[in-house]
Amino acid sequence: MSRKKATCQPRSAMRGVDKPTQPRPTHKDLEGLGAKLEERFGWKLRAFQLEAIEAQLLGKDVIVHAGTGAGKTAIAAGPHVLPMMEGRVTIMVSPLLALQNEQVNTFMNEFKLDAIAINSSHGGCTPEALTVGYLIFIHVKKLADMCHQRVSEGKHQIVLISPEMLLSKRFIDDVLRKKSFTSRVVSVVVDEAHVVSRWGAGFRKKYGELGMVQAFLPRGTPIVALSATLPPRIHTDVLNKLQFPKDGYTNLNVGNDRPNVSLVTRAIEHPMNTYADLDFVIPGDITDPKDIPKTFIYADSVSMGIDIEDHLTELLPENLRDKGLIRPFNAAFSHEYRAKLMDLFNVSEVRVLICTDAAGMGCNIPDIDVVVQWKLPDSVSTFVQRAGRAARADGHEGLAILLAEKSAYMVDVEAELKSKEKAVNPKGDKRKKQINEDSQKKKASKAYAVAHGVLRGAFGGQTDSIPVVQQPPLDTTSMDEGLYVLIQTTSCRRKVLTHIYNNALDHPTMPCCDLCDPSLLNRTRPGPPPLKARQTATKQGEPAQYVQHELHKWRTQVYERDFTHAMFGPSAIMKDGTITMLSSVGPISSICQLEKILAGQWQWYATYGAELLAFLNTLEMPDMVKKKRKAGLNTKKRKEQDGLEDDGGRGKRARKPTMSASTASTSQAASATPAPTSQAATPAPNPAAQTATRPRGTPNQFMHSATPSTPIPTRLQQNPYAHLVYTPHQQYLWQQPHTPIVSCYPNTPFYRGSSSSHLASFFQDTPPNTPLEPTGQ
Repeated sequence: MSRKKATCQPRSAMRGVDKPTQPRPTHKDLEGLGAKLEERFGWKLRAFQLEAIEAQLLGKDVIVHAGTGAGKTAIAAGPHVLPMMEGRVTIMVSPLLALQNEQVNTFMNEFKLDAIAINSSHGGCTPEALTVGYLIFIHVKKLADMCHQRVSEGKHQIVLISPEMLLSKRFIDDVLRKKSFTSRVVSVVVDEAHVVSRWGAGFRKKYGELGMVQAFLPRGTPIVALSATLPPRIHTDVLNKLQFPKDGYTNLNVGNDRPNVSLVTRAIEHPMNTYADLDFVIPGDITDPKDIPKTFIYADSVSMGIDIEDHLTELLPENLRDKGLIRPFNAAFSHEYRAKLMDLFNVSEVRVLICTDAAGMGCNIPDIDVVVQWKLPDSVSTFVQRAGRAARADGHEGLAILLAEKSAYMVDVEAELKSKEKAVNPKGDKRKKQINEDSQKKKASKAYAVAHGVLRGAFGGQTDSIPVVQQPPLDTTSMDEGLYVLIQTTSCRRKVLTHIYNNALDHPTMPCCDLCDPSLLNRTRPGPPPLKARQTATKQGEPAQYVQHELHKWRTQVYERDFTHAMFGPSAIMKDGTITMLSSVGPISSICQLEKILAGQWQWYATYGAELLAFLNTLEMPDMVKKKRKAGLNTKKRKEQDGLEDDGGRGKRARKPTMSASTASTSQAASATPAPTSQAATPAPNPAAQTATRPRGTPNQFMHSATPSTPIPTRLQQNPYAHLVYTPHQQYLWQQPHTPIVSCYPNTPFYRGSSSSHLASFFQDTPPNTPLEPTGQ
């Protein structure tokens, strides 16, 4: 354990107004502190815990780097054991609401201290919550006495709060500016202190401003920073942002190594959207939920988490699929849902949680067996933080797995490091040389990946041998903190972490890593390669619009009936492409036919297949209508028909539609042709619609004479929102709101913005003077 010793001295006065120094215990007062703590807590504290408690009691700033589960929370609780600390309060800054609530329970149940969280789930900065007397003197009785809420003699000794709440104007005015409160503050403890650096410059800027809280506190009030991941760059940044003095603080680094957690890193073998590399999470021979190891899977996307849940659920036996053994956990869910789900996971009713950082912090579950990181995290520290959730209980053994993309093995770490050095001191223009080097790198990248272990841990297990190559250089100052070295190393993964965090070389109590003990790979094998079934493509015709419309209604009804509060929409029940396919194959009479048509494309088939078939049988599904082949047009001919001149490289603005004299005369003749005398066929056209939908260019195919369309249906005439549109040869097109433009030609929808070549290819097949029938719209 490394320490930076210094004499106890007061803070500099540059941190705000001159405030009186707090009365502090003396070294004599701290005699026998370890015995008092052991008597109060029921267990003997570790040396770093006792030293950190003594330092803050003496008014010294403290920064502690210790692994998850090492007992950092005891450092905040310890000072309150002394009788002279009665009536004093510790402010503990915590990043997440779930973590704050978890820590309240920890302080109250394990340390027998009164604690409160000032957050939205407890009323936030309400006048009642911010009353100084409420924070320090009042203990609101809960459970049976909740409705009476009378004052007792207890005191809140720990106040948990976010940096945004702590530095809010209301909290500053109502609490921090009151000497009756600040004079009782023992210390400000910043938990998960690494986020001061990681988040302070980004989406939670108040973390970067936490140092200013010292301006409201008496001189000598210590700041205590606690973290399990403080590599050198982050360590320095945290000290600066929290305004630690250059000397006079205590630095305790006991390392973050977890000797009871094995480490495995391997490449994702199968296509990532199959999630077959996660098959090891569900053992193949389970008969009871307890056969599934308690597992955290970290996926940094909510939608990805849902897909993983679906995949793993399909691996369960039929009788276990509806038990809720696999659940997503992320910040999109309500606080009540997350609290209930964490309780179910704690009592082992839920076996697998697929989560984001919402569960990465604030989880004090001691018996997690496996932690899986799906795809690369942003840094080594992120992986170490998440891996630290495993096996927190004494005597428990855990496994932490990093499943990395294959591309991570292709990054030449040494070359990248050299390129950074060259970027600092560039030597002229070497563009041509760079192009040649890039092409060579592409050829060499696969060989580089194989040499650094990309094939290890594959399904068959034939490529688990450890390549003999030079260790990639480690740059701990990089943003990823040496993540690619951790992945590509061929020596020991734990040693890489030791170099990054300056850990002591502890001896693991179980197999160290997959490089020291390759048998660990057998616990993380991917599933077999997904079978590529040879399927005969379903023959499809023109989609029946009536069937499409009814299927859209059906999926909405299912969604509103079964997924009222879901985060996804009706399209997640059945995609538009699936609806189009079902509406273009004709009548479906049997479940076998439906299954063959869907051919594994619809994930809800097992749930709603029978219901869908019953619904389809209530429809009068028309026979399949063959798709009409359209005459192909080459690029040159299409340009001619679109009336585009050769712009000579001058761009689109130089292109102008052309019309020959014969075409113009034909067009004028067509315009002079009187419309039918039927009243239904002579409504005034909408000029705006005519202009907006008239295609660019004037193809000759449009200029032939054809019999005008039959009268427009009455219901379209009466619809004030329908658009009446004329084609260049005076055929009617009409459009209902939010639907394709419907032509008078059967089975031929046109859309706004259809290209002239699209229209031309259709009219080309329509002989002049052909009687045209409406589509029945």
